[in-house]
Amino acid sequence: MEEKLEQVSLSSLFQEFHISENDETAHLLQSWERYVEEVEEIIGYKFKNPNLLYQAFTHSSIQENCCESYERLEYVGDSVLNLLIAKEHYFLHPDLPPGKLTRLRAANVDTEKLARVAVKYDFHKYLRHKKPLLKGQVEEFRDATLEYPLHSTGLIDPPKVLADIVESLIGAVYIDCNFSMDTTWQVLCCFTLNVYIYLWINSIARVV
Repeated sequence: MEEKLEQVSLSSLFQEFHISENDETAHLLQSWERYVEEVEEIIGYKFKNPNLLYQAFTHSSIQENCCESYERLEYVGDSVLNLLIAKEHYFLHPDLPPGKLTRLRAANVDTEKLARVAVKYDFHKYLRHKKPLLKGQVEEFRDATLEYPLHSTGLIDPPKVLADIVESLIGAVYIDCNFSMDTTWQVLCCFTLNVYIYLWINSIARVV
């Protein structure tokens, strides 16, 4: 039996963890309500439980009682993404053997490709973290993508945190929509379509 997720809001964190309206954390949570709307517009999906989205953009460098980091959502999102891509390739390429399908899937969920998705939509600006070097690393990666507009085939070393954000976001959507693979795939296509055009056109050439 599927678990039904209740409609909740970020303000529920105030009551659940006894956070005062005057606390700095409370003000951060309130400002995040605007960020939630922005991210929802980008991905074309409205969260029933926006706390999941808050968690999806919380790095492990942030230590709070009111919210855990995105690492568990990233774990779920990584698995869901691999399954969704495997399913798509299975039907798109009926003549490919398992070995080539495996390499094709790996080519299309690699760190650089996911990091490009994050940079395209500036997902890093929503990330709550205490990593002072991250801004410079993101800017360096963004500049490098201009030299390699499609894929660097290993010549660029993207910040892993960018790929982590995308996977945690996928995990958050998957849980929020009651574990619907179809809904998650629709959302994934909505905000990765422009980047993943390269997936369908060129990645097959890398494994055949």
